[in-house]
Amino acid sequence: MAIFTDEDRAFLGRPHIARAWFADLGLPSGIWRLHNGVGRQTVGGREWRGVSDPSGQQLVSISAVEDPRFGQAAKVDIVLSGVNSEFLRSVKDQARAIEGLTADLYWCAFDQETGEVWSGGMKKLFPGYLSSPKRQSQGIGLRTVSFAIETLWQSQNYVFGGAWTDADQQRRYPGDLGLQFVGVKVTETIKAS
Repeated sequence: MAIFTDEDRAFLGRPHIARAWFADLGLPSGIWRLHNGVGRQTVGGREWRGVSDPSGQQLVSISAVEDPRFGQAAKVDIVLSGVNSEFLRSVKDQARAIEGLTADLYWCAFDQETGEVWSGGMKKLFPGYLSSPKRQSQGIGLRTVSFAIETLWQSQNYVFGGAWTDADQQRRYPGDLGLQFVGVKVTETIKAS
């Protein structure tokens, strides 16, 4: 089975083909569909809002999407610069609610001269979840908000913080009897009445 058809290869071989990133974010205020360009675009039957501003007031930066090494989870960093103080405040107020929400990253090619979207459509390259947002301000002129879109496997690399013994469980949670019989051979005798 061919990954690209002859029609796809002809389109992608044009002289001015560009790529665009699309983020489908499930935020507490509702679903946000954003792209890294300017203005509103309808692609894949959905309307996507641009987050870059041609006057340089707001820009989005998306880190490279890389295959991770073995034993390491993949993630993509997104940075919004030039955000206003109201948006910065809303991110602070909703930070806990944002963490762990769905975030899918799509990729699509288009012809810059004609605005034609690739017939291959949008490709869902990175299904994931939002990390807790990070806010940064420098004076009154520079404000940034950054997120990481992490895969399902992001939280799987943490080492367990202890041993599965009663003594270690008592150290972590005094009075907890949940591991009282771990490692103890128990024989149950059932008496008929």
